[in-house]
Amino acid sequence: MNVLILNGSPKGDRSNTIRIAKAFTEGFPEGTNIRRIDIYSKDIKPCRGCFSCWRNGDGRCVIKDDMEEIVSAIKEADVIIESYPLYFYGMPSQMKAVTDRCLQLVMPYMGEKSDSDLTFNEMKDPDMLNKHMVLISTCGYVEAEPVYPALLAQYDLMCGKGGYTAILCPEGEIFVTGQAKRQQEAYLDSVRAAGAEYASAFALSDETMRKIAIPILSPQSFCAITKSHWLDGHWIERNPAD
Repeated sequence: MNVLILNGSPKGDRSNTIRIAKAFTEGFPEGTNIRRIDIYSKDIKPCRGCFSCWRNGDGRCVIKDDMEEIVSAIKEADVIIESYPLYFYGMPSQMKAVTDRCLQLVMPYMGEKSDSDLTFNEMKDPDMLNKHMVLISTCGYVEAEPVYPALLAQYDLMCGKGGYTAILCPEGEIFVTGQAKRQQEAYLDSVRAAGAEYASAFALSDETMRKIAIPILSPQSFCAITKSHWLDGHWIERNPAD
């Protein structure tokens, strides 16, 4: 099994979300081929909206940059894990650029949605419908429900409702505070177990989804820790502007 992790956090290895993605894939069986691409280390230019990928005979993007490597990796993968934090109710800008450039993978829209329940646009390669998509995302809010609807609506269009698995972790900033380590490890253990379950069935049970959706801390504890973390300067030290 080939698993591709697209790390869309600008913080690379310091990403809160990549810790969760790593724990998830640690649950996969030995021998799983796991490849990770750090989006922010790649040269990804924005989509020009020229639709050459829809008009050209080979259907490829005319922009020559590292997106060719990413598209090739997507085509080779059985499981695609998109891992990134929620920034201003959506994905980080470089991850959005990658998403826009994936336009080359779908057929032109001619006024009717696809016959498939899995995508709005038809896929150029029907084998793409056999791939399994996982979204793993953290945020700094105390709950996921109010802040993720716009992002999930986009995945509903790209993958179809029920065509992907979303692991959403509010309170993600707790991972950089150095506090509540016992609760952090308990949560990561639950994510590893979820990874093992997903690897065997490419789906998670309602009970597992409920378990990993429970916030790591109570809202009051999270607010107290993060407020202290921001105000005493630790956040600036751990996350320098450069």
